[in-house]
Amino acid sequence: MYTGTLIRDLMAAVERAEQSARQKRLADEMELRRLFELQLPPTQIELVLAGAA
Repeated sequence: MYTGTLIRDLMAAVERAEQSARQKRLADEMELRRLFELQLPPTQIELVLAGAA
């Protein structure tokens, strides 16, 4: 039964979805930064790729 809170409930659901998306985006960005910091220096990458030819 309709209680008059439909719009308020929908707005709350949207707020939760937006907050969740922000948190996921921040976590993904932190993971990418961590992976970027773990990359090998260019000279080591060239040595690894030279053996693949």
